[in-house]
Amino acid sequence: MFKLALLGRDISYTQSPSVHSAIALATGERIQFDIADVQYDMLGDAVQKLLDGYDGFFVTKPYKTDVKKYIACDAYGAINVVRCMDRATFNTDGAGFIRALDINFSEWRGDVNGALILGAGGAAYSVARELCALGKRVYVLNRTLKHALKLCTQCRGAELYVNQPAELIVNCTSLGFNGEDVLRELCVLPDFKYAFDLVYGAGNTPFLYRCGADGARTADGKDMLILQAIEGDKILLGRDWDVMSVFSKVREILENQGA
Repeated sequence: MFKLALLGRDISYTQSPSVHSAIALATGERIQFDIADVQYDMLGDAVQKLLDGYDGFFVTKPYKTDVKKYIACDAYGAINVVRCMDRATFNTDGAGFIRALDINFSEWRGDVNGALILGAGGAAYSVARELCALGKRVYVLNRTLKHALKLCTQCRGAELYVNQPAELIVNCTSLGFNGEDVLRELCVLPDFKYAFDLVYGAGNTPFLYRCGADGARTADGKDMLILQAIEGDKILLGRDWDVMSVFSKVREILENQGA
């Protein structure tokens, strides 16, 4: 039995336990998956308990950078997977994001020259890094300017958004879980060809609704959630799975469960 967990704060909404249960069914593995929902003042203790008692754990908002100081980790950027036996850290968000784009928007690579990223947290860093690596122009917009500047400094190729043309817009904020409209919050018009929202499980968010009404093709973060989880479990369990084959099985399992 592999013991895995998700570390975050205010994450009662998460569908990760269902996803990892489906991964176990799809691969024949035995996985126990727990939730460590902790406030910041308990983060250090929580990390130590996970390191001592688990095979590995995933990290979500808002700890993808904060957690590194408790693992003596000097990895660049955000992390979302920790392997406990050797305290190795990884980030599977970026790979999951790109695969999700390929699944939902098969022709996006040829259509997109510029991408606007809303937000400047750990997920935004991963998305920006992957898009920059593919040679796309990446623009960052965040409510707090210094955080946007920090992301641009850390991710070579990213720059602040000042109304540059972009075909893809990606919501990397948490706005949308409670019905907020990130476009209105950041004063952005929904004039894009593709819109991707990392928010999942909230139905058609105001962000996706407005972009879709303006003609954009839209997708939420459910596929990305599944794909980054498969990539992470593959690392933590030491398996050599074909990710897309497992993904197809997991999607079928979740759909049959109504998840």
